Amino acid sequence: MDTEKNISVTLKQPDEDNDRKIIISFSTLFSTAKRFFLIWVIAAAVVAMFVTGIVTMLKSYITDEEVTALVSFNYSGVESGLDPNGNKLDVNKIKAPNIIESALTELNIPLNHVEKIRRNISVEGVVPDKVIDEISMYSSVYTNGGSSAISAVESMLDIGYSSTYYVIKFDYFNTEFSLLESKQILDAILKNYQDYFFVTYGYNKTLGNSVVTVDYTEYDYPSAIDVFNDTLSTLDDYVSSLADVSPGFRSGKTGYSFEDLKITIETLKDVDLYSLSSYITLNNITNNKEYLVTYYEYKIEQLEREKNVYKSELDSIISSIENYEKDNMVIFGNGTDEEQSYSRMSEKYDDLFGQKTSKQREYSRCKQQIEYYKDRKEALNKNNSQANDAAKEETETRLANINEKINGLIDVVNETSDEYYENVTFARAYNILVPATGAEPKIVTKDILIPVLLGEVLIFMIYIGTVFVLAIMKDYKASKETETETAEK
Repeated sequence: MDTEKNISVTLKQPDEDNDRKIIISFSTLFSTAKRFFLIWVIAAAVVAMFVTGIVTMLKSYITDEEVTALVSFNYSGVESGLDPNGNKLDVNKIKAPNIIESALTELNIPLNHVEKIRRNISVEGVVPDKVIDEISMYSSVYTNGGSSAISAVESMLDIGYSSTYYVIKFDYFNTEFSLLESKQILDAILKNYQDYFFVTYGYNKTLGNSVVTVDYTEYDYPSAIDVFNDTLSTLDDYVSSLADVSPGFRSGKTGYSFEDLKITIETLKDVDLYSLSSYITLNNITNNKEYLVTYYEYKIEQLEREKNVYKSELDSIISSIENYEKDNMVIFGNGTDEEQSYSRMSEKYDDLFGQKTSKQREYSRCKQQIEYYKDRKEALNKNNSQANDAAKEETETRLANINEKINGLIDVVNETSDEYYENVTFARAYNILVPATGAEPKIVTKDILIPVLLGEVLIFMIYIGTVFVLAIMKDYKASKETETETAEK
């Protein structure tokens, strides 16, 4: 016959009258634990959800709904906070209404969103760690006071760092745009600011922006020649200035170098324009001879005055160059300060030499034009014959042909200089280093595991405690009943 084995724990409390024994059976503990196991599981789940909800409500946040981009500026003066013209750089122009409008127009987005977008764009400069460490060091010295405090303040002021890198943030939370749309908008704004930057600071200051379109048919034939001559002279000055600083540049779009364009301009002048001018003069092709003579006299007087001004300016520049050349021989030395002074003198000398070249060109042109108008006036006074209709028709045809060539040449010069400015001289003046980036917003909760674990431990302790107490009460009651039955027998 199998005998049932029962393991029990006896708790004995000594007393003056008798010994009280409490027997706890492991089978009772197990059965009681099994009885309340489902309740404990349900309570644990409820507590876990409740604690998670409370923690989520009190210690959670939504990640920022924004896209960011990184841009940089790289040109002389930007480290001092200046724009290419030497004025204070206003980086907030990136979010100017006209730039946002251009961006939205490209994306076919209604312009009533302009102001809402502008308010949610911020521009923040990035300061390198090296500069921050320098400022922190001097700030610490100043805080400690003492004799070196004033020097520390002066050093902090001398640092005067202006950022060359800027983070552009677009917080699109209140703009009704999606993440993808916001990226497209910010990228378009930065691209349109690049166009604005080039236009504002002269990076595409080509001839087409400086020559006023004039209808040559409104002028008498000789005056039309003058209009074309002025246009080609302006074009020649522009191309010559670029040819001096970019001897090796050749456009990948047009195939021209600035030297090639300079030769083309000179050829158009010599072969087409001056040839037609001689034809007009020899055949006395004009609508008003008396007016033309007066016009030539006025031009000669005007050019004489301009020639005298250019001569005076040229003499002054030459004198300055000679003085700087003498100074440079004295300044050169071994010390650091002297070397810096010499460098600044050299830059000034180069600038003066460039001015000299420009004034010499203008002075020579004035002398040449004066002789040109004198010859015209003399020829016009000698020739009393009247031009026939065939000669006028020939002149008009040749004028139209020259006009077409000049317009085509202006387009080529514009395209070539645009490529030079944007891809060579100012290739890194403004760069979009990192285009618009961002992630979908999500809920982030801090320290959720520890509160849940604490709640679960508490529930488990209550469960174990309850089981233990109920098991004691059950076994105690059973032992009392056994004692009563024994006493009755």
